Amino acid sequence: MKTFSFKRGEVYLVNFPLPDVLGQTIPKFMINLQEGRIIDHSPTMVGIVITTLKSPAHPDLFPTDVLLSPQETKTPYGAKALCNQIHTVDKLQIIDFKYKLSPETMLEINKRLFIGIGLIKVEDFLK
Repeated sequence: MKTFSFKRGEVYLVNFPLPDVLGQTIPKFMINLQEGRIIDHSPTMVGIVITTLKSPAHPDLFPTDVLLSPQETKTPYGAKALCNQIHTVDKLQIIDFKYKLSPETMLEINKRLFIGIGLIKVEDFLK
């Protein structure tokens, strides 16, 4: 098994379990939301899903989405973090470390997470 540092804001490629098909997985990118002793001693990682953009067209963004630049994601068109899709995955499902997001991007993700879990109303955020 590979070992990783598991720092907050690191992006990993994981075998993501399909909810309707027991034992089946698909590869997805996830941002680690945990750091420190919690993740060091846990068999799981809590993260949010990233979807890679497939064209230069500006994607539809929901209030819980954060647009990630091509430079930061090292992809042709960038990606978006889906802050309403928070999941726990077994560390054994982690395939590889990909990159680390900037502190500024993680601050934006923090704001969107509050919306995604219902601690802030969308209307209050958009004021």
